[in-house]
Amino acid sequence: MRTVFITSFHVLISRNILGSLLLDLLLAPGDTEIAVLVPEEKREFFAVHFSRPGVTIVGVPTASGRRDVWLRYLALAATDTATIRIKRSTELVGRGRWLSKVIGSGRFWRWLIRMSAPWIVPRGRFAPLLDRYRPALVFATDVQSELDIRLMVEAREREIPVVGMVRSWDNLTAKGLVAVVPDVLVVNNEIVRDEAMRLHGIPQERIRIVGIPHYDRYLSGAAHSREVFAKEVGLRPDERFVLYAPTGDRYLGANTLDSYIIRQLAGFLPPGYRLLVRMPPSDSVRLDPAALPPQAILHRPGRHLSGSATRFKLNELSPDDDAVLRDTLAYAEIVVAGPSTIIIDAAVFDTPVIAIGFDERGGRPYHGSIRRYYDYDHFRPVIASGGVRLARSERELGELVAKYLAEPALDREGRGRIVAEQCWRFDGRSSRRLAALLSMPITPPLLP
Repeated sequence: MRTVFITSFHVLISRNILGSLLLDLLLAPGDTEIAVLVPEEKREFFAVHFSRPGVTIVGVPTASGRRDVWLRYLALAATDTATIRIKRSTELVGRGRWLSKVIGSGRFWRWLIRMSAPWIVPRGRFAPLLDRYRPALVFATDVQSELDIRLMVEAREREIPVVGMVRSWDNLTAKGLVAVVPDVLVVNNEIVRDEAMRLHGIPQERIRIVGIPHYDRYLSGAAHSREVFAKEVGLRPDERFVLYAPTGDRYLGANTLDSYIIRQLAGFLPPGYRLLVRMPPSDSVRLDPAALPPQAILHRPGRHLSGSATRFKLNELSPDDDAVLRDTLAYAEIVVAGPSTIIIDAAVFDTPVIAIGFDERGGRPYHGSIRRYYDYDHFRPVIASGGVRLARSERELGELVAKYLAEPALDREGRGRIVAEQCWRFDGRSSRRLAALLSMPITPPLLP
């Protein structure tokens, strides 16, 4: 039997990869066993939702150390993008700015960091697992994660082939240099492929585009009937609703914007409409439920595995949670959100999308404002597509809500462009392309 390691250290990998068709496709020939490596404190959750014959759930300690932080610092300094320049004036607090001026994005410094990475990365976390299971392949689902980097380094020392994946559409422009290049790099689309080549110097022959695996299930529409969905979120089956996805406290300091937008939206809705507020699964939102308008319903997806509703890194999305999201996007009249991937999710269902591009009354300085996120590299193609309208004021938000309720087909062509650009091929075969890649023989190259 051939064993494949698959990592799931980020809250969205359980949905994006494990919740896709991938595991079943890899197991189907009968010659493969899978070990899913997860945070040890989440092992029980994964065992309940993803364990099956041929799949073993393995818990791994997740604590990072100073050398992990140092490598991340170098990686950020070695990438010069609009996103990182903005972030250095906000959450990165200037981190890496002076070093970035020295090393920039030059080929020599990329080479030096990659040659140094195996010496910087701490050893031993994965050695017992690699020696015990002797995997034929490691699939690192987040090549910029500290844990995935450690695993890739230790696998490479044992000459185990590594397939790595860019976890999300913004990672190559926001998370710094890919410090350890896998034998094969998996990306969702041509935009990310071009970023891997241009910003990270990764040869095109080592990159494979597969699409977005978890969207394969979305092709058939809603997962449940409207009646079943409505009961799940607290609606009546005949109630029409607009979805609001809050930006979250992590992205907006002293966040009063989300509660402000909820009040504004409720006032724009026609009589009989409800406002479904889907809380972000990996962030808090500063809301007073008692002060919400009567049209609003809160929906909290995800599982709080720590027993605390504030430790969001310990949250996870189950397959049932994803089914509810799928239903929500299919049945919503409009999706209103900040700069979130839910905008792409909505476009997949051809649901009109409005992005919030203004602050509370009185405004905020640019670097504290929601406006800055639309200048991030990954968001520019989405705005340019014409598939999402950016509301720059309360008045414009109200006008857009009225327009889309009256004409749902408005901007349909632009939403199609979002799907074509971000999903690459929306054909239901992304999981199969990824499974085929993980099933073929891969010979590790000699490049660092």
